[in-house]
Amino acid sequence: MTSTTRTWTVEETLAQGEALADYFESVDLSQHPAYPAADYWLMCAAQRAAATGNPDHDRIRELVADARSAGSSWERIAELLGMTVETVRERYSDADDDDQVEPRLAGG
Repeated sequence: MTSTTRTWTVEETLAQGEALADYFESVDLSQHPAYPAADYWLMCAAQRAAATGNPDHDRIRELVADARSAGSSWERIAELLGMTVETVRERYSDADDDDQVEPRLAGG
C-alpha cells in the first residue's frame, strides 16, 4: 500500500480551520448524526476550492479516499462536494481503490 503525504502551508492550515469553524457555527450539530473526521476535511477542501476557484484535485481525491475508507457513502461525499452522486462516482471512483491512498488520521 502506498502512502501519500502533503505539506500544508500556514495559510492553507488557517483557511481549513476557518472553514471548519464556520461550519460548526452555522449548523446545529445536535440535529446531525456523527460523521467521520474525514468527511469534515473533505468538506473544508471543497469549501476552499469554491472560495478560491482553484480546486486541488489531488488533495480532494485523497480526501475522498479517506472518507470512503472511513465508511462514508458516495451519497454523503456527493453532498459534501455539492455534486451529484453520478458526477462524484465518475470523477473519484478510482479514489476508492485501497491500493492508492493510505488513510490518515485527522486529515493529515
